[in-house]
Amino acid sequence: MREPSYMIILPMDEKDIDNPNIFVENIEKNEHVSIQNASMDEERGFLLDVLVDGKPYSVVINPVNVQIPPYVRPQHAFSDEEYRMIEETKEGVSICMDFDEDNARCFRDQLRIIDAMCPNILAVLDGPSEKMLLGRWVALAARTETLPSPRYLFTVQAISDDSGEVWLHTHGLKRCGLYELEILCSDKDRFNEHYRIIETFAYRMLESDEGIKPGEAVFIARADDEYLVCTAVDWKEALTYYPQATLGTAEDRDDEVHDEDTYVIMMYRNPDEEKARKYTPVQEFDEHLQNNPMFMISVDETDRMRRLARERIPFMIKAAQNKDNGVLLKIGLVVDEEYWNEGKPQREHIWFELKEVKENGVVAELTQAPYYVSGMKEGDVGTYLFEDITDWIVFTQKCRVTPDDVYLLD
Repeated sequence: MREPSYMIILPMDEKDIDNPNIFVENIEKNEHVSIQNASMDEERGFLLDVLVDGKPYSVVINPVNVQIPPYVRPQHAFSDEEYRMIEETKEGVSICMDFDEDNARCFRDQLRIIDAMCPNILAVLDGPSEKMLLGRWVALAARTETLPSPRYLFTVQAISDDSGEVWLHTHGLKRCGLYELEILCSDKDRFNEHYRIIETFAYRMLESDEGIKPGEAVFIARADDEYLVCTAVDWKEALTYYPQATLGTAEDRDDEVHDEDTYVIMMYRNPDEEKARKYTPVQEFDEHLQNNPMFMISVDETDRMRRLARERIPFMIKAAQNKDNGVLLKIGLVVDEEYWNEGKPQREHIWFELKEVKENGVVAELTQAPYYVSGMKEGDVGTYLFEDITDWIVFTQKCRVTPDDVYLLD
């Protein structure tokens, strides 16, 4: 099931990729990547055995003619000039390697290898996820200690027709040794919420040490005191629950991409259904999705977001000095003791509006009532430490900026 991770470097200047010796010279200057062996194979191409912060990888590098497929989508905010340069790029370099179970690190390490080879690039086409990554973002991600978000490992593609039906499916999970995910018979009014379901399920798969087997129950979200518990069902079986489907049918699966190792997300309404493997379309939960659902975010992902937010908090502080900018902060509040896990304090992560930056923290106003923290309500103002911040968003006059895309603040 596991497929290689294939990326294409689009250089700022095609002279930067004329000779593999340039890559070797650049890597020798890099603090994260070191070369163990380099050789040229007539059939496979330029082969590099490297260590990235001590972790070994075998990399295959080849020159390629650049042709951007129509299904590739930009992941970042490219300028008009960057789009023009991408359209004019004719030559690039492919870099292919295998991931192991540490998928997030492998992804970041592939970016570190790219950044070491070509420190100044225009963009990277990430083949498995069918995304175009901005070169400036790649450089930031490669030089940041916190790993990139799991969402960079895959993409959720939406295919629609004139009736408004939407077929959601992922690309990129197979390079992580996982099956791809789908939601059938979504629609233009609800596909954004269904996107959150498929994304949350994918996160859970990527974070699981033992993997999530088809049929296994997975808690996804809570809304209106109801719980969304999902599972993965082989697409052939899932289609029997969707006789009205016009997209994602057998006729749409004429290649290995959507025919093998792909499963549809469905739900269990109660434990008895789980035991009986009785599935229900996720659309049965639609009425709850419009009422401020709380999607499950794991402790690991919350910690990753917190570390990235903290690592890049100087960008937020600098942006907050501009009074035309607005800032939201996600702050981890200690929940009531009855919700602690085996006597250990737990946190609920809630959005606040930044009011003031202090030496060691912030003054912020609560924007929504917590579920698990009594005595707090929307509009409450308090002082919180920087270490309590798990995420932030800056709203400029032109765009919305998160810790992930601080390149927009340049």
